[in-house]
Amino acid sequence: MILHVSKSSFSTDVEHISFPADADKVRYAMLGLEEFGGYAPAHMIRGEGSAEVLTGYVKRDDLFSEAGIQKLNSLAELVDSMPVTSLKVFAGALRAESVNGLDDVLAIAASLSQYEFIEGVTCDKELGGWLVEHGQAGVDFPAAVRPYLDYAGIGAEYYANHGGAYTPSGYVKRREAVQEAIQEQAVEEPSKFALTLVSPTGACRLNLPASEDKLEQVKIVLGLDSLDSAAISDVKIDYTWSHLLPMDGITLEDANTLAECVQAMTGQELRVFGAALEVEEPRSFRDAGTIAMDCDDYELVSGSEREYGMEALRYAGAGDEILELLDGFTDFDALGRSEMELDGVRESSYGPVKRLSAPWPEQTEQGQTMC
Repeated sequence: MILHVSKSSFSTDVEHISFPADADKVRYAMLGLEEFGGYAPAHMIRGEGSAEVLTGYVKRDDLFSEAGIQKLNSLAELVDSMPVTSLKVFAGALRAESVNGLDDVLAIAASLSQYEFIEGVTCDKELGGWLVEHGQAGVDFPAAVRPYLDYAGIGAEYYANHGGAYTPSGYVKRREAVQEAIQEQAVEEPSKFALTLVSPTGACRLNLPASEDKLEQVKIVLGLDSLDSAAISDVKIDYTWSHLLPMDGITLEDANTLAECVQAMTGQELRVFGAALEVEEPRSFRDAGTIAMDCDDYELVSGSEREYGMEALRYAGAGDEILELLDGFTDFDALGRSEMELDGVRESSYGPVKRLSAPWPEQTEQGQTMC
């Protein structure tokens, strides 16, 4: 990849800088150019050959900074390996997107699969004709009426709704799935359960739980064959028990499973889940998901120790008459505490909770005391 750098479009003093390049050599060449014939900043930067698509996107400061030169070296590896068709797509994608520096240029260069290219379509009229011919104008026009159609109007309406850019080689726009995913992301309401996935081509915020169709869209947006290779840069869980979830080693699959379970929970079940998390102290996000799936195995204990003791007697067969006879002669509070210990009842910030299938062992065995 070669860049031509000069002080103006009329200047005969030009530096031809080939990338990949050593940062010190690039800065030395730039200083020599600017000092020759009196200092003046070099601001005309044009690409040669395959790098012609970068004309207008490389700035003077990029050639003086270590980070800028590293990015240009990365671009050189991408651009020099692009076939002709990919270079045409790259040129159109740069025009179609809002480019604010080399980071954006690199992201686009690495995600050309997100764009489609219609060869030879360079204006609204040609786009309208192509849409009608390929049955993508929204209406199946009979052959008899096609000579009278306003192809420029059809193309202009499509362009207004879908964006993209015309180039001397053809029309470039985002693929439909990518466009839909970006639009949905812009209008989606904030979710109580979301994470941000990152790939070399960009990032995407994903509300959970997510359907298979949504996950497929995100794969296209991130330019990945599998979301297993996407990094998770941020996790948002807006529940009172979110601090109890272990975040190390979280995966998209485990997060989606947990989000599905949580979405189906009632307000009471969310409290039960919070209490279970507090007592179980899961070691992984997957363990937390297992607790969520088994949420009906946990129960919050309502009422006082006295009420718990009386309920134990009812369960043993005592009716209200017997309970009335025992009242005043029985320490129901002590009985309730004893029954709670047998049932493995634990205190939590959501209230006392117990596990039905296999009661937790008495707290004294773990060095704890009942509150």
